[in-house]
Amino acid sequence: MLTTTPVRRLPPGPDGPVAEQLAAFERDPFGCVERTARRYGDMFTLRLGALGNEDLTAVEHNGHWVFLTRPDQLKVMYGSDDRTSGALANKVFFGTEEESVGYIDGTMHRRRRAQLHPAFSGSRDYAAITANAVDAHVARWPRGVPFDLFTALQALTSDIIVEVVCGGMDAEDKAALAALLLPMENAGCGREEILEADRAVRAFVDERLPGHLDRCAEAGVDDVFAALLRHAAEGDGSLTDEVVRDEVFSLLYTGFSTTANTLSWTFLHVLDDDRVRAELGRELGDRFRSRPVRAQDFRGLDYLDATLMEALRLHPVSALNGVRMVVSPMRIDDYELPPGTFLVHCAYLLQRDPDLYPDPSLFRPERFVDASVDPYVWGAFGGGSRTCVGRGYARAEMRMILAMVLSSVRMRAAGPIPAARQQGIFMAPERTRCVVEE
Repeated sequence: MLTTTPVRRLPPGPDGPVAEQLAAFERDPFGCVERTARRYGDMFTLRLGALGNEDLTAVEHNGHWVFLTRPDQLKVMYGSDDRTSGALANKVFFGTEEESVGYIDGTMHRRRRAQLHPAFSGSRDYAAITANAVDAHVARWPRGVPFDLFTALQALTSDIIVEVVCGGMDAEDKAALAALLLPMENAGCGREEILEADRAVRAFVDERLPGHLDRCAEAGVDDVFAALLRHAAEGDGSLTDEVVRDEVFSLLYTGFSTTANTLSWTFLHVLDDDRVRAELGRELGDRFRSRPVRAQDFRGLDYLDATLMEALRLHPVSALNGVRMVVSPMRIDDYELPPGTFLVHCAYLLQRDPDLYPDPSLFRPERFVDASVDPYVWGAFGGGSRTCVGRGYARAEMRMILAMVLSSVRMRAAGPIPAARQQGIFMAPERTRCVVEE
């Protein structure tokens, strides 16, 4: 007689109240999911409500977050666009209602991605912008005394993304805008300070919408802000001034925060491992010790690329790497998930699975040298139709910064590799004390 496994509604998980589970998750996201997976298995449910964003979003949901940690589970999640919504999930995750690319679905989402793709596919040559910023910032880093590398890299990447997205603004405005971004990913800032920084950046961009195309023409600059305004003028009305403002905000925020985060982990591991540092030194040689540099100069850096991929494997920026909301019942494994349920691509657990990555806690760039990458095994930029639109740009920028800094100064870490901590929305190193040697 054949027996079948009964279909259950939700995977197991803690049964404590939402406030208790959310507090435990916010205190230590990575530790929380590790403990929960050990107890409940590779697919589990946390009751996190709206992540504390109930006052900022009107999206209806059931507050259940189902964490997926196996490739076969992710294939179902990312292959179910007709039964899930990334837009609704992001509205809850980020706690805001808007219509930038992360907050829309369907045809409109595909059209907006196509509008942004030319600037962020990795094909545009931003080498001169990046080199100018690297040289200016590294020259200001103190010599011979410890400094905080994470905040230094945030200042560097904020200047670069402001130049890419809003390069047509005058120098004073660009400096002010870059400074406004920094409180948004800073563990020393509370929720209200972060929200105030959010409002300040949007207001700053809003005030400069009128006349931006003319300023770009006068300066001979074609930035992303101007490209969006042109799409708005030629389009179907969906790119209103408010949407353009929110799109610019989203690009600025994600463009500085996540790259600084990953670069910090990468530098910490490189400085901690003489073998990795020596291999990078052999690959880089003398090629970036002179200027100018071009995007094509950074091709063929296989070990450097593998080093960045290993940092992204070991240190994803969030325990919620990709999120979707179920909008019609869908089955994953032996569970029939109801509408309103959140699905979570938990890259932190997936990418530390010893069955997928032997000795997963060790930093080994060799894992990715001459190796094909399964998007359901390594998914640092999410997956499916909503894979991060800026992944090509982010990888190119991080490649340039890592190569140019390592080629221009000798550095050492002033302490062991730290634990991760919440720095705004994303996770980053708790301490990044480094020394540039004289």
